[in-house]
Amino acid sequence: MENYSGKIVLVTAAGAGIGAATAEGFARRGARVMLSDINAETGEAMAEKLRGEGQDVAFQQADATQEQDVEALVARTVRDFGGLHVAANVVGDGHRDAAGPDFHTQSLESWEYTQAVTLRSVFLSMKHEIAHMIAHGGGAICNVTSLAAHLYVGAAGAAYAASKAGVTQLTRFAAVSYADRGIRVNCIAPGVVPTDGYNKAGKEMGQMVIDMLLPNQPINRLIEPSEQADAIAWLCSEHAAMVTGHMLPIDGGWTAK
Repeated sequence: MENYSGKIVLVTAAGAGIGAATAEGFARRGARVMLSDINAETGEAMAEKLRGEGQDVAFQQADATQEQDVEALVARTVRDFGGLHVAANVVGDGHRDAAGPDFHTQSLESWEYTQAVTLRSVFLSMKHEIAHMIAHGGGAICNVTSLAAHLYVGAAGAAYAASKAGVTQLTRFAAVSYADRGIRVNCIAPGVVPTDGYNKAGKEMGQMVIDMLLPNQPINRLIEPSEQADAIAWLCSEHAAMVTGHMLPIDGGWTAK
């Protein structure tokens, strides 16, 4: 297991799902972790759970689509913990992408919501994270994209697919732009993970989506959020010192198939 003792990590969308597993994984590897989520109740509950285990963590509520929130979040992380070495930008949401493959029926409001939550959030997070990392000798960032950015996944919807493709390309752009300043930027593309996102439209709908997607994975089981978190921890560690600009599918073999 990677050792993050002495490292300061920021995780967005840390109240549930992949974000919560990522915050937990970094904390259990010895990092001091700032958790953030738009949902103060779930985010603080996760932070309290980790504090109960003796982990050095804090929580700040933030809307990652709002620059003032993101700027304040990074500033507090640096102020309270003394720096920022690693960031995991997990925020994203496709549940309003109700038009599915038939995007000619989608409202502009729905399209713009998905672009903001899924792509703008990553842009704003990296903007402020990188500004600090440049000034303090570098760091590592991992974003969360989607297989829908690279494959046709009709259930994901066009707005979600387009916004996640933007996350992947923004990751590559940042990796090249900041490599000579000691900053590595990668992303993971999860397969079928049973997160809260599948159930936002109701458990029945969430299970239907899982049943539709799971046959695409040769390793025919759901992927645990902790398995995505393990990949993020590796990509941000010194063990991956020469890995940057990479999109790593954690997909049970879906892309190979």
